[in-house]
Amino acid sequence: MSKSYKCPVCGNEVDAAATVCSNAACRAQLALCPHCRDITTYVLVERRPGALVRDIYRCDRCQGLGVKCLVWLSGGYCNGLARPGTRLDRPLCPACSSRAGEMMRTVASWTLIGAFGGLLRKK
Repeated sequence: MSKSYKCPVCGNEVDAAATVCSNAACRAQLALCPHCRDITTYVLVERRPGALVRDIYRCDRCQGLGVKCLVWLSGGYCNGLARPGTRLDRPLCPACSSRAGEMMRTVASWTLIGAFGGLLRKK
């Protein structure tokens, strides 16, 4: 059973991956907070210049700090905030990080299966 998320401004039910509230009167900017794991509005705390440095945002629900996920910044389908780090050590939000981990396990598994299959194949 999935959790239903509501816009914190107007109370309209929104999708978990929504970046903007679907209510025409509201249209608030939304993100998934890594601290409270809920859909929230956010405000810019610190604008940091540089190509590889991301701006810091604050969750309006729990006041936790976060930066936009690299998938979101690169134009992917993500609305998560990642926990800020001093370097690029936390580039992905929790949802994208778990998907990347699953993908790496799948690739490693199929690579091992292919390697063992090649060793066991009759010549």
